[in-house]
Amino acid sequence: MWLRFPEGAERISVELQHFEVEVKDSEGFGYFRVPDHFAPRILAIPGFIKAENLPEGAPEDLPKADPLRDNAIASLTATVEAQKIEIRSLSEDLSAAQAEIKALIHARNELERKLEASEAKVAELQEDESEAPSPPLTFAQPLKRR
Repeated sequence: MWLRFPEGAERISVELQHFEVEVKDSEGFGYFRVPDHFAPRILAIPGFIKAENLPEGAPEDLPKADPLRDNAIASLTATVEAQKIEIRSLSEDLSAAQAEIKALIHARNELERKLEASEAKVAELQEDESEAPSPPLTFAQPLKRR
């Protein structure tokens, strides 16, 4: 909706929305467009009026509200935001899983290193045993019975 500023005014803020002169007429009055739901609030301020005849070269009015479209946009926006949160959560889970995998790989590598060292030690002991002279064979004395 097009509104006209009172004489001397060139901007206004309503609910953190800022509006400024978009076009001026030959008398110096400024005109601006606002969404329909802001119009009653602004028109309640003395000096602001609904524009009946716009100056030449004024752009088209803002599109009218379309509840079906607006609800669909709101719903899709909520869905996108929920998916962004889910993606962040999944990314955090993935990072945690990757860190756990790295820790497990490190532990596996450490165990493999210890296994190799143990196998080398066993092989060394077996080699030492095979090279050592055999102790003399002795026969056990039979036990005396009482």
